[in-house]
Amino acid sequence: MNPLRKLGLLGKFNLIIAAILLSFFLLTTFLNYQQQRAFILHQAVEKARIIAFEAIRTREYLSIEYQSGGVQLSEERYGLIPVVASNRIGERVAEDLGYRIRQISDRYRNPRNAPDPFEVRMLQRFYQDPSRREIFSITTVDNERVFRYLQSFTADQSCLECHGDPGAAPDYIKRLFPEDLDQAYHYQIGEVIGAASVTIPMDQLYRQIWGNLRLDTLYLGAIFLALITGVSLLIRQAVTRPLGQLGGVIREIVRTGRFEERIPPRGRDEIGALITGFNEMIENLREKTAHLEESESRFRLLTETARDGIISFLANGQIILFNRQAERIFGYSKRDVLGMSIDQLVHPQCPSLHQLGGEAYLRENAGRLLRTTHRLVGRRLDGSAVPLEISLSVADSEGHLFYTAILRETA
Repeated sequence: MNPLRKLGLLGKFNLIIAAILLSFFLLTTFLNYQQQRAFILHQAVEKARIIAFEAIRTREYLSIEYQSGGVQLSEERYGLIPVVASNRIGERVAEDLGYRIRQISDRYRNPRNAPDPFEVRMLQRFYQDPSRREIFSITTVDNERVFRYLQSFTADQSCLECHGDPGAAPDYIKRLFPEDLDQAYHYQIGEVIGAASVTIPMDQLYRQIWGNLRLDTLYLGAIFLALITGVSLLIRQAVTRPLGQLGGVIREIVRTGRFEERIPPRGRDEIGALITGFNEMIENLREKTAHLEESESRFRLLTETARDGIISFLANGQIILFNRQAERIFGYSKRDVLGMSIDQLVHPQCPSLHQLGGEAYLRENAGRLLRTTHRLVGRRLDGSAVPLEISLSVADSEGHLFYTAILRETA
C-alpha cells in the first residue's frame, strides 16, 4: 500500500514543500560550496602573491642595502647572502603560516633551491613567456593535495656580483662555487632566473571552506526550517482547516440526514468560493428536502386515508408500499410485509401465479392485467381466502419498473 495514502492533506503538503525546499537547500549548499571554494582559493592566491612578492623584495632589498652600505660578505657571513637570508626568512614565515616557501631555480647552487618536477615545468613556462609573472594550480605532492603558486623573478645589477662574470665574483664565492662546477654564473640583467614558490596544503584551505560552509549551512537550514514552518501554518490556516470543517459538516449531514449545518464564510479565495458554494448547495438541498418531505407527507396521507388497499411492488414481486387499508384486508402489519414477495398475498386457488412465480407471471400477463380490472383471491395472514378486485398500473423510475395494485374486497 502506498504510505502517502495514510497522510493527511497537510502532511502531503508538508512533504512536497519539504522535498522542494530540500532540493533548493542542496543546490544552494552546492553553489555556496563552489563560491566558498573559489573565494578561499582567491584568498590563497592573494596571500601567496604577497608572500612571494615579499620574499623577492627581501632579497632585492638586502642586495641593494649591502651595495649602498659597503657591506662585505664573506664565508663567515654566508647566512647574510640575500638569497640565503630571504629563503631563511621565508621558511620562518612559512612555519608560522603552515605554508612552504622557498626560492627555486634550475641554475641553483644550494640543493635546497632545486625545483621539483612541477616547478621545473612552471619555470619552462616562465622562460617561454618572460612577461608572465605568476602561475598557480592545485596538484599532488607526495600523495598530498596542495595549492602551488610561483612568482618569477629576474636578475638585476645586485645579482651580478655573485652570479655575473665568474672572474669578478668575490673570492669566497669562487672558492665555494668553482666556475667549472657551478651553473649559476653569467646572469644577464632582466632574464628570468627563478621563482618564489609557495605551497599551501589543501587540507588547510578545505578547513577554512568547511568552516565557512558549516556556518552558512546552519543559517540556511534555519531559514528553510522557518520557511517550512511558516508555510505549514499558512496551509493549515488557509486550506486544511476549512477543508476539515467542510468534511465535518458533511459527516454530520450524513449522520443526521439534516441539512442544517453551515460553515462560517471566509475570504474570496478558492477555498472561500468552495465554502460559499457548499453553503448555497446545502440551502438548496434543505429547501428541496423540505419540499420532498412535504410531498411525501401528502402522498403518505393520501395512501393511508384511501378507502382501497394500495400495494406497490417491484418487477421481482418485492413489496415496497403497503397502506393501512391493505393491512386491514390482509391482517399483516406494514413492518412485516415490506420486502416480502407479492406471491405470499395470493391464495393457492390461483395456481398459475404460484407455478410461474410473480416475476414471470407479470412478464407474461402484464399487458392483460394493466388493461382491465380483474378478480383475484388473496390470502390473509391466517391463511384464509379473501376475494379481491384489483386494478394494476405500472411506472418506470430510472429504468426500473414497479407496479401499484389498488385492491377492494368483493362479496
